[in-house]
Amino acid sequence: MQFLAADIGGSRARLLLGEAEAGAWRTLRREIRDCAAFTGVEALLTDFLRSGDAPRTACIALAGPVVPGVPVQMTNLPWRVDGAALARTFQMASVRLINDFVAQGHGLAELSPEGLLTLQEGAPQAGAPKLLLGPGTGLGMALVVGPPEAAEVLPSEAGHMDFAPGDDEGVALLAALRQPSGRVSLETVLSGAGLERIYAFVAGEGPPLRAEEINAAGLAGEPRAARALHLFARELFSAAGNLALATLPRGGVYLAGGIAPRLVEILRRPEVLAVFRNKPPMVDVLASLPLHVVLDDLLGLWGAARVTARMTVEVS
Repeated sequence: MQFLAADIGGSRARLLLGEAEAGAWRTLRREIRDCAAFTGVEALLTDFLRSGDAPRTACIALAGPVVPGVPVQMTNLPWRVDGAALARTFQMASVRLINDFVAQGHGLAELSPEGLLTLQEGAPQAGAPKLLLGPGTGLGMALVVGPPEAAEVLPSEAGHMDFAPGDDEGVALLAALRQPSGRVSLETVLSGAGLERIYAFVAGEGPPLRAEEINAAGLAGEPRAARALHLFARELFSAAGNLALATLPRGGVYLAGGIAPRLVEILRRPEVLAVFRNKPPMVDVLASLPLHVVLDDLLGLWGAARVTARMTVEVS
């Protein structure tokens, strides 16, 4: 029986048509679309689905807070998504809307070994909570509890917590970013737009660069871009360490999203990685936590597919 899965962020939408059977599922078709080309989710799905496609259920992961039964207003995209209306329009038995990081949490169980890079082995405990943190268009966070076959993913809006720098350069960055609005969230710093703000802070006067340009220039050794990437990586590890102290994820800390995989060369540097642990007197606690980078950028889509495959079997 066919199902539809989608992971829709602020910039791109990843879509999958699959087929579910008891205890398993397989991909029939998978595509990526630019969100800017569509007026909303209905137009996006109409473009993706072909004649003969007949998904029975759908799970749509969205970048924004999700309340069951209530249409979702996406955070970084002017789309309002109504699951019940989509079910009627596309004649499906059920359409479930979930937070994009809830989907990524479910996707951890679908990762292949090559989809993960371990930065710190730690001492993982089976069945212990896992922390998922990911900078991209925004900054997402979720907590995964329970065994993979019955995992529960707890959504969060931790990306909107206050930015709390831990060194002098971070304090100077905070002071610079406070000027327009008076408040600086984690997402203000740890996102694509945040990397651009960090570069502007580092470079001072000069032409602005987009996040992709900063990444390419920094990895090529351009001094100002390299310094911006280094500062971004340190603040990412500092935030990850703070959130890990709040949640004690002895199953592991997973850095996902669109930015972390591109910064692996920097994240692996001992002086950068040390920032994650440098929170006395909890250094040993943080050193015991496994720390990984998710390399598979379809993590959220795999999670949405996992959820909707189960839904499909239940309604069949």
